[in-house]
Parts: sequence; C-alpha cells; structure tokens
Amino acid sequence: MKQPSSNVEWRAYGKADYGASHDVALGVREWAILRRQLRQYGLEGYCKAVELGCGDGRLTHSIAREFKAVEALDISKERLARARQQVDLRNIEWRLIDGPPIPAESATADLVISTHVIQHIANLAVVKEYFAESFRVLRPGGVLLMHVPVAGAHGSTGHLGDVLRRTPKQWVKAAALPLTRALMRAGMERLPWKIDFYRWYDYPWLCATLERIGFTEVEIRLLPWSGGHSYVLARRAAMGTTQAIA
Repeated sequence: MKQPSSNVEWRAYGKADYGASHDVALGVREWAILRRQLRQYGLEGYCKAVELGCGDGRLTHSIAREFKAVEALDISKERLARARQQVDLRNIEWRLIDGPPIPAESATADLVISTHVIQHIANLAVVKEYFAESFRVLRPGGVLLMHVPVAGAHGSTGHLGDVLRRTPKQWVKAAALPLTRALMRAGMERLPWKIDFYRWYDYPWLCATLERIGFTEVEIRLLPWSGGHSYVLARRAAMGTTQAIA
C-alpha cells in the first residue's frame, strides 16, 4: 500500500503546529464523552489501546490514564516529538508511520481509536485498509471507535440546499489542493492558506464496508462535542474472520 497523498499537507501542518492537537485540557473533555460511550457500548478490556493519528497527544494523555499500554501513531515526526515532551507517561509507545499497515501485533488491542483523521484521506482503498488493519489488531470482542463525519454532524443537515451551498467550496478546495501539494513538495510548506481534503461518509457505506471486513454491531453516534461530532463504533466478534475487501 502506497502512502496516502494527504501525508504531504499533514506533515507540513504538523511542522507548523496547526490546529488544537496540543490542547490536553480539550482532550480531557473529549475523552470524558467518548469514555461514557465506550462503557455504554460495552468495552470490556482496558489493557491496550491503539490510536491512529495521535498528533501532539491531546487525546493520548487521557487514553493512557485508562489503559495499561497505548500505541500512539502519527505521520508527523514533529507532532510525535512534541507529544513525547507534553505527555510524559511511560505506558505510551510513540510510533511514526506512513500509512497502513498498523505496526501492532494481531489480536492484542482492546480499542482502536482515531479522531480527525479518516475524513482527510482521499483514497478509499487506504481507508478500507485502515479498517481492515484495525480489525486485525483488535482482540475478539475489541472495539473500533472512529470519528467519521456524516450528515447531521458538524452542522451538516444533508438537505439539498445545504449540499448546494457546500459544494462550490469543495470544488475550490479540490482545484487548489494539487497546487498546494506541489508547492509543499518543492519546500514551500508555510503557505498563506490552509487547504486539505475532506470527505463526508454515509452510514450504509460504512456499515457494509465494516461488516465485509468482519465487524459487527456497527453504530453511528452523534455526540455533543464541539458543535456535534459523529463517531462510528464497531466490534470484532469473538469468532469473526477477516473477509476480502471489495
């Protein structure tokens, strides 16, 4: 599997320390909401968690206080360096990755969690590979929790008028993204604009894709976090087997 094309801009934004990835206090509040959902969903084990896209450790700090061991993964070495300084907990293993596969042993994790990552990956084959890798590293009964934007979250209604208002902005971003990436590859990483790929998902596709891989109990939950975020929850069944990715 080749590197996701989105790595270009997110490595540049990692160097620039873009966003709220460093805000541990914000992560504490977010984790309090997610922890309640996981307990309600029926997460049983708290031995090991794998976090995809840990950034500066905003959420990792709270996860590591619940789990005995955490593997925190990110594509930005600068973000990982800041995370090591900010979150000084010995039960965290910080890992630099380029994309799938996930560098964790099979059937060892109780939880695979990811926030603010999947929607920025343009290649659906890479997204499916992350889902399949999450299934592989989860133990039977383990849980996947991913922030995945769907209609109803982030102020999106899914109504035709809402889609029509949003579409021109997406066209502009899509047209400008190749130039942005070309400039970043040429060394011009601090540009006067920020453009990144952003995908909205729908529940039927998510459910069908995850179930083909072997997940069960697939749910979408809209949570009152930062204006309303949507998360997908899924479980690796005790006797589940990975199926071919369509």
